[in-house]
Amino acid sequence: MTQSTLNPTSTKSTYDPYSSVDEKNKDKSDSFDLRDLEDVSAEPVYKLVINENVVEKISSLAAQKIDGIIDMKGNVLSRIQEGLGGADKTKGVDADIVDDAGAKLDLDVILEYGKSAPQVFDEIKKVVGDDLKDMTGLEVIEMTVNVVDVMTPDEYAQKNGGSNSGDGQQDGSSN
Repeated sequence: MTQSTLNPTSTKSTYDPYSSVDEKNKDKSDSFDLRDLEDVSAEPVYKLVINENVVEKISSLAAQKIDGIIDMKGNVLSRIQEGLGGADKTKGVDADIVDDAGAKLDLDVILEYGKSAPQVFDEIKKVVGDDLKDMTGLEVIEMTVNVVDVMTPDEYAQKNGGSNSGDGQQDGSSN
């Protein structure tokens, strides 16, 4: 009986089904290789994304609590929504988030008759800026306040067919 010996080099297969793929990818610097995962940090990536509607709502609510602002001036959709019994909490504000740290605001306000527009403007800058920073971390990098109307609290209440709280602020029923 003869004993056969195996040559170790003859038992190894030389066929590699991925060799052509590997050769093509060697030239590409942006190719993905599972071996690259060892170099990637195991730290997760966390992101906080603030929607522009959130910035608009915070800004509108903050501005409405300022003495001297009767209401925010909404667009046609706001009036339709409020006419149907709904509330537009972003009424009177257009926001644009510029980057992860800043936002631009455009506010349309109805000023209470007899109040100083520059003083109300200074209060808007402070209150809206502080609320936005506290709640979202965003800084106001640009703010435009458009005084679109001036009314007495009685005139506003009469125009809207509702009651007024008497302190120059809307009663909140249509907010």
